[in-house]
Amino acid sequence: DMFQLSAAPSKWDEAINAVVCGKSERVQLFDGSILALQQLRNKPEFKDTKVAAASSTTEPEYARKCMAWLEVQPGVKMNEVFGFCEIYCANKTKHFKALKASTGVAFEDMLFFDDCTYGDNCADVERGCPGVVTVKTPDGMTEAKWRQGLEKFAARKSSI
Repeated sequence: DMFQLSAAPSKWDEAINAVVCGKSERVQLFDGSILALQQLRNKPEFKDTKVAAASSTTEPEYARKCMAWLEVQPGVKMNEVFGFCEIYCANKTKHFKALKASTGVAFEDMLFFDDCTYGDNCADVERGCPGVVTVKTPDGMTEAKWRQGLEKFAARKSSI
């Protein structure tokens, strides 16, 4: 989370695909995040998928800088995969309502992964934006959580 950084992102360390903040802090993507973003970008079954970020942070510029520097694969930065971003300090429900308006995607066609451990953003989104499929990732995005989300989304879509 950006609020935990002691300093603004200052450079990208290409050797380890990390954003350097301050003297020793590093921001890196979880392996599961890299896999998910690579699949969303490269697999034919996701070619029409709109990828969005919904981040509640007090440091939106830190987040944007990280997205501009971190690679999901060689030569492809995070911000090239995310077509829509709602990055500001607010309840996730506000983010999702804004994403629905900007993308034209209905709540029941959205899948949300959240790593928050100090609140329950998934419950907030489920209550405020009925139909969004949510997956908690308290230990960060893993391949297993990515697959769980895809399976949960597919199961929900087949039951409608």
